[in-house]
Amino acid sequence: MDMDDDFMGEIEFNLTPEQSEIVGRAIDLASRDNDDFQFINPLISIMQWWQRSAPEEARRSGSPEATLVEACRLFMQAHEGSGEGSGESR
Repeated sequence: MDMDDDFMGEIEFNLTPEQSEIVGRAIDLASRDNDDFQFINPLISIMQWWQRSAPEEARRSGSPEATLVEACRLFMQAHEGSGEGSGESR
């Protein structure tokens, strides 16, 4: 079965300018990785990293916007100084 890249449809978030900046910086950081999937789908990669890395209680609360921003903030915090996108060993 062939699946279109946007099979889920369009998803929109109502972000403040500050939140948009955080998400944009995290996407830029994630897309620098040499991993093809992460380069093409940096936001999905960030959310997958967050799902594995964030404490369970943090994953259960908040609006979709708050969750997205928190995941991006934590991703940047964990990876900005490392010079790596995902920081995972392959």
